[in-house]
Amino acid sequence: MPRMLNPFTNPNGYLAAAGAVYAAAVMITNAVHGHGIIDVPVVVGAVGAVGALFVRQQVTPVKDPHDGNGQPLAAAPKVPAAAP
Repeated sequence: MPRMLNPFTNPNGYLAAAGAVYAAAVMITNAVHGHGIIDVPVVVGAVGAVGALFVRQQVTPVKDPHDGNGQPLAAAPKVPAAAP
């Protein structure tokens, strides 16, 4: 849980949340003032939030996963030495 809350290890999650909040705030402001709810700033904020979520899902290391301390998640199999 501390890793998820740390802004240095989860910047894309915070960016996605900020984009969604921004888009919602602009939509509410537009609705209160009698303007169209969907406009360019709303679309840009929503696309940015989705893009940040996509990036957040793609940055997980697959070839060599490590935990927060840098230790491998799964031990590499031991290969026996070849007989001469």
